[in-house]
Amino acid sequence: MKAIVFDNAGTILQRKTIIKDMSTKKVFFNTDTIGIANKNNKNIIVVFQTPVDELYDFRDMSIREFMLMHESSFEIAYSQIKVTDDELLDVIADDAKISDILETYEVLLTENVRIISGAALIVNIFTGEITHVYTAGGLLFGYTSDVMDFLKKEGFEIYIASGDNKHSLNEISSILNIAKNNIYSTCNVNCKEAVIEKLQKEGYYVYMVGNHTNDLLAIKKADTGILTLQQRELLPKRLISEADYVISSIDMVIDVVKKESDNR
Repeated sequence: MKAIVFDNAGTILQRKTIIKDMSTKKVFFNTDTIGIANKNNKNIIVVFQTPVDELYDFRDMSIREFMLMHESSFEIAYSQIKVTDDELLDVIADDAKISDILETYEVLLTENVRIISGAALIVNIFTGEITHVYTAGGLLFGYTSDVMDFLKKEGFEIYIASGDNKHSLNEISSILNIAKNNIYSTCNVNCKEAVIEKLQKEGYYVYMVGNHTNDLLAIKKADTGILTLQQRELLPKRLISEADYVISSIDMVIDVVKKESDNR
């Protein structure tokens, strides 16, 4: 039995992200939100499950107030240290507003995007400061559908494990005809590793395809770990060294699978 697990943004989805630096109030384009978070090991990424267009009713509310009122609306998607939701709510500052998120969303809508992945925050968990807010979206890479069709014909069980919210991943699963039970949303680095381990215990030979440090443990754990550089972000050497294959385009997954099949 064969299974393959994909990260989403930067792996099967060409990501576009509009970010607001809350210290400078500058709004800018940058896809490497994990790279920004990695500049301080106290930084975490918090993803909103609420679709961004539903936040307009709360635009004048502080982000902290919104999170306290809607505790099921967010999840910690990336963290280098162990942090609970309660610890986050205890320290998060009160100066950033929902309108700051909406500002990034409105700029993103001027870009060529098909899927809105959702809104998120970068928070320094030590100080409680919301350092950045952003909205992400994008388009499927050109060969994504072809890769999925090939894998299905080859008898693969296909999974997506991503830090993105459930609404955007459900949309992608519908477009690519992937079973919704095979979708793991707001899945952090440990969650992705656990998905790989679960499938291995079920008897699958497991491939993992990812693009950043939030995929590190899963790439390392997989029987075959694949790192894609298609998003063209600067990645640490330790991530590159853990991958069995480093590819420049999602269609090269087909070449890897064919090579692995010949060698097994």
